[in-house]
Amino acid sequence: MRILYISKSIIPSRSANSINVMKMCQAFSENGHEVVLLTPDLKDKYEKNINDIYNYYGVNKNFQIKKLWHPNLKGGAFFYTLAIFFYLLINTKFDLVYGRFLHGIYVATMLKYKAIYESHAPSFNGKNHRLIVFKKLIKSKYFKKLVVISQALKNMYLDKGFLNDSKIQVAHDGADEVKNFDQKVDLLGLKDNLKVGYVGHLYKGKGMEVIDSLSNKLDDNVEIHIIGGLEKDIQFWKNKIKRKNIYFYGYISHKEVSKYINSLDVCLLPNQKIVLAHGSDLSNITLNISEFTSPLKLFEYMSHKKPIIASDLPVIREVLNERNSILVKSDDIDLWISAIKKLKDLKNREIISSQALDDFHSYCWKNRALLVI
Repeated sequence: MRILYISKSIIPSRSANSINVMKMCQAFSENGHEVVLLTPDLKDKYEKNINDIYNYYGVNKNFQIKKLWHPNLKGGAFFYTLAIFFYLLINTKFDLVYGRFLHGIYVATMLKYKAIYESHAPSFNGKNHRLIVFKKLIKSKYFKKLVVISQALKNMYLDKGFLNDSKIQVAHDGADEVKNFDQKVDLLGLKDNLKVGYVGHLYKGKGMEVIDSLSNKLDDNVEIHIIGGLEKDIQFWKNKIKRKNIYFYGYISHKEVSKYINSLDVCLLPNQKIVLAHGSDLSNITLNISEFTSPLKLFEYMSHKKPIIASDLPVIREVLNERNSILVKSDDIDLWISAIKKLKDLKNREIISSQALDDFHSYCWKNRALLVI
C-alpha cells in the first residue's frame, strides 16, 4: 500500500511529536508499505547542524520526506494546507492518507482519498475553526477512523458524541525495541551509587518539583540524573537545587539517549495531576495533558528493561500496574522515597523491569503501525 503521512511537525527538531512521526513512517515502511512523509518547510525553526535527518532520529532511510511551503508567519498553516491540496492533486497514487495535521487530513478527504486522523489532544478544545474542520472531516465517507493515544482521550471524544466506539482506535505511544542493553555512557557521580534518572522536559507539571524534594531526602549513595530540558529550565532548577547528588546533562539527541537510559538503575515518571502543553501558563489552564497523555519516555523506559517509579494517575494505569512498576501518589514525597529504597535491592529491580519489558513488546513502533491501519 502507498501511504502518504501528513505532519505539521518541524523536522528536524527536538520535539516528541517529530519523533513519533519519524518512527511511525519507518514502522509503516518496515511493515511493507511505500511511505512518503509531508512536513512544513520551516528552515528557521530546524534543529541546527543536522546533515542527515534520518540519522538524527535513528531511523532507516526507508521512506521519502517531502518539504512543502509553509511561510514563517501567522496564518502560515493556511498556505501549508494549500500546498498539501496541490500536492495531492498532482500525486494521485496514494492508497491511504494518514497523519496528525487535521487540516491536511481534511483536504485529503475532500479530494476523495481514504484517510485516518491521529489525535494526541482533543480536536474540540481551543480554536473554533479546528472544531469546524473536525466535524466536516468525520462526516466524510472517505474518513476511515480516528486514532488516539489513550483510552482517556477516546472517552473524551465519546463523551462529546462526535463518533461511535468503532470509529476510534486507541494506540498508545511507542518506542524502539532495544537491540543492545550494554551500550552505555559513563554517568557523572560515583560508580557504585544507585543511579535514578529522569528523561524529558522540565516544565511545570512534569515532576521536577518532586525531584527537587527527593534530592533533599535521599541517602548519600543515591544520585539523580536529569537527561533533557531546555537551557532556561535547566538553569532555573540548577539555581534552585543546591544538593550535589543531582546531575543535569541537557538535551541529548533521541538517537543517543538510549545509552543514557541503559546506564540508569531506576527511572522516574513523576507527572503531576496538572501538566500543561509546553509553553502554557498555569494561571490559564485550558488543556491539562495529564488527563490523556501517553508519554514517550514511559515506553522507552519499558523497552530498556528499567524499573519504573511512576505517578499513580488513571492515564498512566492504562499501561503500568503494580507488577511492571511501582505506582505512587504523585505529590507524596515519602512514598517516592520508599519506592527508591525498595529498588535499592537488585532482585526487586529485576522482577519489575523484566515484567515491564515483557509488557512492552505490544507497544513497539512496528506493532503500533500494524494496529492503526
